[in-house]
Amino acid sequence: MSSAAGDIYFSADDGLAESHYVFIEGNQLRQRWQSHHGDSPFVIAEIGVGTALNVCLTIATWLKHRQPGCQLHYLGLERAPVRPDDMLRALGGWPELSAVLTPLLARWPDPLAGCHRRRLSDWGVTLDLWWGDADDILSDLSSQATPWVDAWYLDGFAPARETGPWSANIFMAMAALSRPGATFSTFTAASAVRHGLTTAGFSVQKRPGYGRKRDALWGTLQDSPQRTLPLTPWDLNPAPQRIDSALVVGAGLAGAHVAQALATRGIPVTVLEAGPIAGEGSGNLQGITYTRLSHQHNPLTDFSIAAFSYAADYYRTLTEAGLLAPGIDIGHGGYIQLHEPDDTLSHLQQVLALAPDFACVLSATEISAITGITPRCGGIHYHRGGWLDPRALCRMLLDHPLITVREQCGAISLHRQGEHWVAGSTQHPALAQAPAAVLATARQVVQQPELAWLPLNTIRGQTTHVPTTRALVNVTIPLCDEGYLPPSREGVHCVGASFGPGDTKTDERAADHAHNIDMMRRALPHLELDPPPGGWRGHVALRCNSNDYLPVAGMVPRLADFNQRYAALEHDRKRVIHADAPLYPGLAVLTSLGSRGLTAAPLAAERVVDQLLGTLPCLPRYLQRAISPARFAERALKRGAAL
Repeated sequence: MSSAAGDIYFSADDGLAESHYVFIEGNQLRQRWQSHHGDSPFVIAEIGVGTALNVCLTIATWLKHRQPGCQLHYLGLERAPVRPDDMLRALGGWPELSAVLTPLLARWPDPLAGCHRRRLSDWGVTLDLWWGDADDILSDLSSQATPWVDAWYLDGFAPARETGPWSANIFMAMAALSRPGATFSTFTAASAVRHGLTTAGFSVQKRPGYGRKRDALWGTLQDSPQRTLPLTPWDLNPAPQRIDSALVVGAGLAGAHVAQALATRGIPVTVLEAGPIAGEGSGNLQGITYTRLSHQHNPLTDFSIAAFSYAADYYRTLTEAGLLAPGIDIGHGGYIQLHEPDDTLSHLQQVLALAPDFACVLSATEISAITGITPRCGGIHYHRGGWLDPRALCRMLLDHPLITVREQCGAISLHRQGEHWVAGSTQHPALAQAPAAVLATARQVVQQPELAWLPLNTIRGQTTHVPTTRALVNVTIPLCDEGYLPPSREGVHCVGASFGPGDTKTDERAADHAHNIDMMRRALPHLELDPPPGGWRGHVALRCNSNDYLPVAGMVPRLADFNQRYAALEHDRKRVIHADAPLYPGLAVLTSLGSRGLTAAPLAAERVVDQLLGTLPCLPRYLQRAISPARFAERALKRGAAL
């Protein structure tokens, strides 16, 4: 029972049978799944996830009745997420759910606002859990003018107890998000609910309620009312494609994650690389998955947290599947970020009490007990994430039966020929072709004429390979301050990194090694560290950042047409222009990952593929716009200085 709403989550008589009757049978799911084709996922949206009874029951039923090659996409909305231990108490008494419940509990998201995607590939399921107000989430999704949903579960608390999930705005957003013939079902038969759904365009019918409830409702979308879109759609793809193959240019972290995201959806991919796999910025011995919390919301912080949460879960699933070797390819246990006492840390200490599994604030003494070394101050222990070998990760992601990799191709360019993008180089004029292509070559993407206008900066970074010592051997999770110190991998700690904006040289420098060692010594004042015979050695790479330090991820706009179509923004920044974004068909980009490639690439790659294919987004719209390539063109128009 919810003490806040004063209502029960499900029937005390037999909640499982009630859910099956109201939602599975009410939406006629088993019959519909039998005839559903595999061209697109079957999408269910639930308003009011609660204890996740419907999530578990639906997936368990899906596994019994799914057709070969079909996919289920489950969209669950919840304002007050339930903790895993409470879910286990609520649902643990049903052994028929345990095969689904146990894996979900292990991957249940922290109570952080936004979308939390969980791919359950063995089940043919994608689970998007949105924590937040249902009105806000559905309004956000419906602003993208795409009907995705096949069936709705209306499972909020009773309308008399909690009116929020039963508002007219929600019903209108449901209609806007529904495919033709979409259904809904709910346990209530309240007149206000019937009226609201009817007004929104659903046919509404009564059926006998479950148990002691007299009536329940179900229905079908008959007519979706026209809605005025609240935002200029410069960030959307108006014509997503069903593609039978794709090209990815670049075999670093960005390209490898995009290729894997495409292959996971059953699309054959050819990956082309100028040099070797992970040969440039993805070639460090170790990197850290990390984020930085702030007391303020802004796109950079919010994307960082969302990407970190997704990456930490994703990498753990790869480890548990035996695809990454603990201690060699990856290290879990989170990391520690040193942080001087201040108002921000005090605020975070209060907030983190609401998400104790995500992170906690520690004193210097407590950190010393974990690492064996006393740091200069206390900080935050993030329980998710850890360290990775980017080279091993790239190779693993690209080792897929639907992915073909061609290395040592030389500088690669694309051109459009008919309905395909054709990739070639000076050595090989026609390497491969496909209806879709994704450029993932860091700063080199601007050498492609369609992207020459992107404002990207080159940043030189040098790491230092520190042989482990008696003092450092006890460091079992990364310690971050100005730089980062991971646990040793095969007797070496990859410490870094220097930061050289605009520096494009790749020579190894003693001064940069000294800089990295000094960062370690400032973080760990009592650490004694002498250079090895022959001096410090390490790795140099060139990173790439946009001027706002966010990734560039999405479809590529036709710049001249974009400037012409949205020219009125120069004189009226707030004007909503109802005109589709002009895009190069099937051309996308993923770049500007900077020093956060391990963290940002998995979620950014999901976004690229979602937009390319027109599937449900894994980010709220303001973050989609924040990482869209077109954002720079839109900002320039508003400044009166078109690119």
